[in-house]
Amino acid sequence: MSSSRSEPRSVALDVLRKLDGGSFAQFVLQQETRRAGLDRRDTRFVWELALGVERWRAYLDDAITPLLRRGLAKTDAMTLMIIRIGVYQLLFMDRVPARAAVHATVELAKARRGEAPARFVNGVLRALQRGKYSPPSDLSVPSLSIRQSHPEWLVERYIQETNLEDAEVRCQSQNRPAELTVRCPPTADRAAVMASLMEEGAEVSLTQWSPNGLRISGHPDPFNSSTFLQQEWVVQDESSQLTVELLGATHKESVWDVCAAPGGKTRYLCEILADGGQVFATDLSPKKLQKLAALLGGKTEFRVHDGREPLDPERRFDRVLLDAPCTALGLVRRHPEIRWRRSNQDVLDRASLQKKILENVANHVRPGGVLVYSVCSDTLEEGPHQIEAFLKSRDDFISEQPEDGDVQWSDLCENGLMRLYPHRQGCDGFFAARLRRLGDE
Repeated sequence: MSSSRSEPRSVALDVLRKLDGGSFAQFVLQQETRRAGLDRRDTRFVWELALGVERWRAYLDDAITPLLRRGLAKTDAMTLMIIRIGVYQLLFMDRVPARAAVHATVELAKARRGEAPARFVNGVLRALQRGKYSPPSDLSVPSLSIRQSHPEWLVERYIQETNLEDAEVRCQSQNRPAELTVRCPPTADRAAVMASLMEEGAEVSLTQWSPNGLRISGHPDPFNSSTFLQQEWVVQDESSQLTVELLGATHKESVWDVCAAPGGKTRYLCEILADGGQVFATDLSPKKLQKLAALLGGKTEFRVHDGREPLDPERRFDRVLLDAPCTALGLVRRHPEIRWRRSNQDVLDRASLQKKILENVANHVRPGGVLVYSVCSDTLEEGPHQIEAFLKSRDDFISEQPEDGDVQWSDLCENGLMRLYPHRQGCDGFFAARLRRLGDE
């Protein structure tokens, strides 16, 4: 076994160490696999291994805790990560023979930590093989937290919102890898793009609600494909596509995209308004906004701006999209690291920030105009409770149910409020509200 840092398990270890330092999974996975020069097969292996270890951390730690004489907290951090890599292969990767998983993991420990830690790793993995771990099966919060590898505070929230059975199904769905969901330009022939993707070797289906979306699986190399390079599709989850659709912008209107970066929704708006509308995109990050401006340019106006601060006093827009900064807890199936980084206090802090931005940007909606507030989070404080409080404080706004058309809104919204979940709609967890400002221009 090579001790090279380009060996897939070694690359996965580097990814996990960076995640532990605060990096985000998809970015660091792309960075590290490219740096190592891995082929497609090894790249897929690293993605599955690193995301799996991060996703199932609580489950893995429960399995190995009885085997660690000094406990989790006192075990060397890198050695513990290596053990998790080995245990994940043993418990979740059936196509990797157990003997190969143990041998490769021990060699990784030897290369990265030395002979003594390698012997320790070998002992833990072989003890686990002999013991045949089973997770706790009772109906308590701690057991569900371990069984589905979600933090207890989050499990408690899920149960309080519905019930224990729904909470477990919700966690299960968030532990399944998300499909690649993409969007075709509004002017494209979606059926033709779908056919081209199938010719490239992919399995493709239509999104359930979005009129321009596709779900892709099994593509041998999607981001080097002809369809991608010719810009026949861009990556965008169905929940994000539906948020732009909920805004209902038409080609002659002015739209303010308040927290625009990284720009997926901005791009969609620019395509919708290509025949004469105007998109004004702002963001607090100059670097992100500069990157977005380089991508879109054209008739779009860009400005570095804090959404909590007023714009020009008299500036009004036909429609405003506020995709507010949030905890991103609706994205844990794509970014499993998020579940371990958030807390109840984070939810409250984000809700406070969102309130300030929402109160400010509402003043820049023209009378008769539309405001859509959205977050890629499924917490009550960042979603329904936020809008409930806003409507109580502003008698010049009402929630508005959109009419069915290209999207069957009656299946998705209740009085203009849209709540999406992986275990119900099969897309990212999301909340969006469509609000109408009363009065005439």
